[in-house]
Amino acid sequence: MSSLAYSVDFRHSNGNMHVDVSGEFNQNTAEAILEILQSAYTGSGRIFIDTVKINSIAESGAEYFKSAFAAINIPAAILFFKGEKGRNIGPNGSKLLLIKERDKKAHTGCCGKCKNCTCKNHHV
Repeated sequence: MSSLAYSVDFRHSNGNMHVDVSGEFNQNTAEAILEILQSAYTGSGRIFIDTVKINSIAESGAEYFKSAFAAINIPAAILFFKGEKGRNIGPNGSKLLLIKERDKKAHTGCCGKCKNCTCKNHHV
């Protein structure tokens, strides 16, 4: 679901649901996320909501999400917000995952433990 102000997409992976949110977080964004949760959550696994690409949060949108989430049949304990902005959006009982920003030049995706690793000295 998307509009000019926001975008909400989801996917399922390894038994979990992943929701990507970008743009402005307002009541319309909250309603879109709640609609996706109600229609696409399978009833098992965790739900991860990525907040890193959210530009701004309207207080009314965050409050609406918290109160409306309480009315749907999904426990807050399986809800994980990825990124600092999740602190303002997440309902009581949900979890916050803070993701450390990595130096993209230094990190190539290699673990640095390969037998003939050429980037071992570049890992953070």
